[in-house]
Amino acid sequence: MGVLRACRWLEQALTRVELGTALFAFAAMLALSAADIVGRNLFHATLPGGDLVLRQLVLWVALPGAALAVAARRHLHLDPANLAARPRWQKWTAIPFNLAAALVCALLSHAAWAYWLDAWHYRSAEGAWQAWMGLVLPVAFGLLTLHFLLRAVLANQENAA
Repeated sequence: MGVLRACRWLEQALTRVELGTALFAFAAMLALSAADIVGRNLFHATLPGGDLVLRQLVLWVALPGAALAVAARRHLHLDPANLAARPRWQKWTAIPFNLAAALVCALLSHAAWAYWLDAWHYRSAEGAWQAWMGLVLPVAFGLLTLHFLLRAVLANQENAA
């Protein structure tokens, strides 16, 4: 029972951090967009690198949002012929589908990490902030992997009940 409680606690803690990250990034997007609009209309100038930051912030909103969807079981389901919607089949499909999704996310996290390391190696001195913001990809796919693994463990517990 202790492992299941720890899994639930970890998932709740992760969702709080992810929600805070997504909300902060969204607020930053709004503020940066407003500053850019005001700057263009009043001063005929934009913030240097503002468009690049906005593009990165979209990932900082979307990827934690994807992890939140997994934790809430509101993500896209791998359910051929809608089998997972049927309670009888759900107990047989939940664990393998969550494990398969965790494997895919782990592979994506590994690829994103390799991509980030390459970007870090060839970054310019003034572009270091972009490389740091790009860490969202490997970290987010790693968090998605963890969420899917937690879902598999918790689904196993729910099936036993």
